[in-house]
Amino acid sequence: MRSADHRDLARRLAALPAFEGCTEKDLEDLARHSYHSSVPAHWPLIHQDTPADACYVILDGSAVVRIDGHDVATLGSGSIVGEVALATGRLRNATVTSVEPLDLLHLDVAQFRDLLDRRPSLRASLLARLTAATA
Repeated sequence: MRSADHRDLARRLAALPAFEGCTEKDLEDLARHSYHSSVPAHWPLIHQDTPADACYVILDGSAVVRIDGHDVATLGSGSIVGEVALATGRLRNATVTSVEPLDLLHLDVAQFRDLLDRRPSLRASLLARLTAATA
């Protein structure tokens, strides 16, 4: 991806509340070290009770979260999904499926861990749900 594309993605991320504590450099690093992709409607991003291999930042679109087949939440732009299982090493606790086409960033486990080590502000944003759950 070109540098201008990374800057464009970083600007999109800066507009999302989940990343309000991050610097421009943090967000450019996230954009540079993730995969920008899209998935169609009804695409399962995450399957419950499977090992964690990636997490996602939803840039646009919506997804439903299901636990044991029951809808428990709907997620939209700015939502981060899959990070808890990556951070804890546990199996996925829910299935996440796109409701409509999604524009998203995909971080594999190595990218995720590397960003957490290098970028403390980004770490706080990516792990906000985990921190809230253990507080």
